[in-house]
Amino acid sequence: MLMEDTNRTQHKWACVQFIAEVSLIANCKPSDLKLALSLIADLAHSENENQESGDVYYEAK
Repeated sequence: MLMEDTNRTQHKWACVQFIAEVSLIANCKPSDLKLALSLIADLAHSENENQESGDVYYEAK
């Protein structure tokens, strides 16, 4: 993994942590909490999409 990838990953997880903490502290409405959880899910999903399939799978011989 390149340094750029590491920095991008750290930034995304910092965003996830920030969204989660603000959501909990703010005592937000259920609809706002659902939106926050949706943002977290989108960030997590986009992290998995960016990985190349070659990083996980390889040809069995």
